[in-house]
Amino acid sequence: MDSENGANIKNNDIVRGVTIVHFLLMFGYKLFSAYFPLFLAAQGFTLMQVGWSYLLIYLPIALCAPLAGFLSRRTNPVLVMILGILGYAAYALMMVVDGNNGLFYFWQIMLGVSASLFFTSSRILLMAYPAANVERGFSWFYNAPFWADVLAPAIGGFLIWRNGFTAVFALSVAITLSAAATAASMLWKASIQKSSRAISLSVWAQKWRNLLARAFNRQMAPRLAVAFVSLWANGLFAAFFVLFLKNELLWSRDTVIAYTAYSSAFFSIAYILFIRPRQKGVGDKSIVAGATISGLFATLFAFPAVFFNFATVFAVDFFRNAGGFICQSGRSAFVARKMEKDPEEAGAFDTIFSPLGIALGSLTAGLLVGPLGYQGLFSFGGIVLLSAILIAFIAGKAND
Repeated sequence: MDSENGANIKNNDIVRGVTIVHFLLMFGYKLFSAYFPLFLAAQGFTLMQVGWSYLLIYLPIALCAPLAGFLSRRTNPVLVMILGILGYAAYALMMVVDGNNGLFYFWQIMLGVSASLFFTSSRILLMAYPAANVERGFSWFYNAPFWADVLAPAIGGFLIWRNGFTAVFALSVAITLSAAATAASMLWKASIQKSSRAISLSVWAQKWRNLLARAFNRQMAPRLAVAFVSLWANGLFAAFFVLFLKNELLWSRDTVIAYTAYSSAFFSIAYILFIRPRQKGVGDKSIVAGATISGLFATLFAFPAVFFNFATVFAVDFFRNAGGFICQSGRSAFVARKMEKDPEEAGAFDTIFSPLGIALGSLTAGLLVGPLGYQGLFSFGGIVLLSAILIAFIAGKAND
């Protein structure tokens, strides 16, 4: 029992360290990313180009995840993590260089590659050293950006207002480098134990074939499909929700900043008080329950625009986000439990989900936002998600 408790304490330390590093990285990134759609619009980007710019970030995350998992086996997952963090710092520096669309698109892709290295290695550590309740461990990790949202957009908005984007990018670089130092100090020793799991390319390819065979079996496939469609629906919001607040509801910049800070603070409190205590650690039931909540509240954006003031947007978006959060925490716990013997490949597979779903959602949003409008786009995503849940339920019944 003592040895088990010691292992749990050690694992919980890893979960805590990965979460702190994630918070610092997201704090530095969200100093300016909250205004990214507004920045692109001010640069003259069309709505289609806004959707494409998100695709250029998220698609490389998915495509590079298997390679990041292989590198983590060949070296050390924390080394891969630090390389990814340094890529974020380089991106912030390069965004100071303005006016060259070719370089801009190149650095969007490089940000995606960096994010792939970071998120794949993070998930590998969370799966290799799981918390006693796996779902809660992942939910701590996924909640880190919400904590960053409490202050980062307000600080970033103030710096942009007073000194322009150069100041906020400089601060972002400093905080991002502190995330790299924290990863080295808190995680390096534990992760070395996993760095001896190097394999050949042929064995690695065979592991992926086995993993995909398990993922597409009758037990896992319906739940994973629901989780993926939930991410796709979230991608519809990723590129255009801020523009909806600004262009459709005519909110000012300060109102958008206040909304981001208040909603994130409220979510973090609600997570600690209500969401986390109810997470059971298994994950499969959370996928469907969370997706259902998210889909139902997304459809409410079909209501007329006069229905949406600060309070109603706050409430609808909170429950939509909460449902998605529960769904994706459950998905990661579900994957970790089903594929626990190979955390490198499981971590890479799990990393593919979020960026690929959001990338396709952003691409879809760019194509449909014109004919559907912001609200039609958001409610369409909710309808598709609820339909996917119904199809998965019918398929599950047919397989019983």
